[in-house]
Order: sequence, then structure tokens, then C-alpha cells
Amino acid sequence: MTTAEIAWRALLYWLLLPAVGIPLSVAAARMGHRGFGGRLIGWFIIVPAALGSSYLGSWPFFALVAGCAAAACLELVRLGAEPHRPSDTGLIVVGFACALPWIGWAQVATAFPAWAAVAALFLPALAYARRNGTAMTGMRMAALALSLGAALSFWILLERVPGGFRLVAFAFTVVVVNDMMAFAAGKFLPVVRLLPGLSPNKTLSGYVGGAASAVLIGVAFAFAVPEFGVGRLLTAALLLVVSGALGDLVGSAIKRRHAAKDFGSALGAHGGILDRLDSLMGAGWVFYVFLRLTQQ
Repeated sequence: MTTAEIAWRALLYWLLLPAVGIPLSVAAARMGHRGFGGRLIGWFIIVPAALGSSYLGSWPFFALVAGCAAAACLELVRLGAEPHRPSDTGLIVVGFACALPWIGWAQVATAFPAWAAVAALFLPALAYARRNGTAMTGMRMAALALSLGAALSFWILLERVPGGFRLVAFAFTVVVVNDMMAFAAGKFLPVVRLLPGLSPNKTLSGYVGGAASAVLIGVAFAFAVPEFGVGRLLTAALLLVVSGALGDLVGSAIKRRHAAKDFGSALGAHGGILDRLDSLMGAGWVFYVFLRLTQQ
């Protein structure tokens, strides 16, 4: 299949979203659950922006990722600002200085940045390992922004490999469907709250429902990655599910440390930019490393 044919088929699959989402939204409203409709509408903006920019090429995709990184850094600063100080210009500069060069470097890099994977994995945990105090210090801001840039840079690297759009479409779809269906399953099915202190809305039914849906959509999107065998396809989908969920938990930990429900309000019912990036940050570098380790 050509890239255009893959893009067209992916679009047709994504058009099934209203067919599933609208009945769920109606049923949720009747059961007293709020937020389904707003989250559904948000995806009509997020999905075309992400996959459309990737289809257009390396530089449009780079511009989107860099813009999202800048907005995410600003949300981090606002989250950590003291109540009487709505913003801190110095921390914004530190955050941008740490995050954006990573993404810019990925746009022109050709070597495999194994050490960046270490930063993408460990810096958020290190930044919030200590339990005393919740103020966003300059060091913590720099560490989190560095990690944000390192993690997002892998999506740039992924898009730039041969067949990058196909890989982005596959990985992005699996992560997003996992997020969407975990939210839906957690609301509709009997709940067992796994981490109430960290993220009270995360349930066993949500994780299972999201993972099952994500693996199924990964199989449905096998046309985008014809070079994958069945085993490699299922392994990739499961890795995206697990790493995306871990990225989401890191984001939840940061928000809970600051007694915040969302990182911001830029995306309405979806919260802030970083509320949608946390899963993608967790999954992008894991998928890229997986590809490099399993390439023929």
C-alpha cells in the first residue's frame, strides 16, 4: 500500500469513532456520567492535527510537537507556581531551554540516542522522588522539562525513519484508543480502584478494557505496518499500552503533588496539553527503542 492509501484507510477507521463514541456518550449521560461528549469532540481536533501533520512531512510534524512541548512547559510552570505568583519567567526560560533543543536536535539527528532513553524514563521519577514539599523548584522544573523534551523527541525520530508516517499512525492510534477505552470501561464496568492515592479514577476494568481495545485496534491497523509479523505486532501493541499507562501515571503523580486535577484547560474536557501528552511521552521512546532492537 502507498502512504496515501494507508492514510485514507486510517482515516476511514478513525471515522468509526463517532459510531462508537456517540452512543457511549448518550448512555453515559443517562447514567449520570459526565465528560464523554466533550472528550469525544476533542479527538476530532487532536487526531487530524497529529496524523495530518505527520502525513504532510517532517517539518509540519516537528512544528506541532515543538509547539505542544512549549505549551506543556508553560503548564508545568503554572502548576508549580506559588498561589501569589501566577507565573515565573525564569522557570519558563529554564523549561524551554531544556525541552526544545532536544526536539530540535531530533529533527536533524541520525544516530540512535540511547542515553536520551534513560533521561526520558528516569528524570520524572527522580524529580519527584522526594516527598517533602510540593513547590516546583528550578531544579525540578529543569529536570521535568528535560525529560519532556527527551521523551517527545522520540516521536520526531520515529516520524523521520523510512515509513515514518505509518509507524506514527500505528503507535498513536494504539495509545489513543487505550486512553479512550480505559476511560469508558472504567465508567461503565464494575470498578476496582488500583491506585486511589495516586490516581483515584484509574480502575482495573479501565486498564483491562483499554488494553484489550488497544490491542484489537493494533491488529486492525496491521495494514500500516506490514513488515511486522503477528508476534511483533502484538508485542508492539502491548508495549505501547503498558508504557503509555506508565506515562499517564507519572503525569498523575505530578498533578497529585500539586493537588491539581488537570495540567491546564487548553483542551476543554481533555484538560491541558500535557494531559494528552503524558501517555504519548511514555510510549514514544519505548516504541522507537523496540523498533531499533527488532529491525531486520
